[in-house]
Amino acid sequence: MCTEWYNVSLPIWRKNVELPLVDFKGDYDDFLNADGFMALFESPEDIYQLKKHPFRALKISHWLLNFDENEEMLTFWTKVGPLLTHLQLNQCAFERVEDFRKILFQLTPNLESLDLHENNFVCLRPSKKAARLDPTRKKHLKPKNVQKNLKKLQVELRLNDDAEEDNDDNYYVLPVTWIELFAHFPNIEHVMLESLNNKHGAASEELVECVNSMQIVRDNLGSEYFANLREFQIDRA
Repeated sequence: MCTEWYNVSLPIWRKNVELPLVDFKGDYDDFLNADGFMALFESPEDIYQLKKHPFRALKISHWLLNFDENEEMLTFWTKVGPLLTHLQLNQCAFERVEDFRKILFQLTPNLESLDLHENNFVCLRPSKKAARLDPTRKKHLKPKNVQKNLKKLQVELRLNDDAEEDNDDNYYVLPVTWIELFAHFPNIEHVMLESLNNKHGAASEELVECVNSMQIVRDNLGSEYFANLREFQIDRA
């Protein structure tokens, strides 16, 4: 088994292994962060062959994302984002909704798998549920850059047990509507949702909105949306 693993070529290994990038001091000091990765990636010698044989899967943890204040972070996503097929955003903090949209809908066009895991969003989406579910008010029902490669979407939020959807103190709900999210990904085959039900095991308002949004997208954008959906899994935290 070990012999077979060590005989795997670098391109195949880089394609299948997940590289963790952590921007957090303390217990994570030994992990590679964004600055360290970009220093290696942009090195003229490219001794680790990151350009020739790039990593295709990243697990990005504890990043503070604000492109307006950190242009190097935007440079990272502009150069590395198109190379990725698998991305997990884990406990990252987004200060601007436009940066979240840019990463998901523009800078990672080749993603096949997306995992949004307990991120913090200082930027809030519209607070009124009626407005979020009204398809006549959704300009993004016809997105410019539909991403047909994405097959797997996993979302874990950190909701309060009985959180109301209009509670502006809840910074762990996605800052984009579910309609906007689903409208960009017509070929999803697997959807996994975690922590979207309440402590009694019943569907939360957030989960109901998510499911209703899938139906709105399908009704308004065409039956090809979710035509290949094979798994819709809901797990309790």
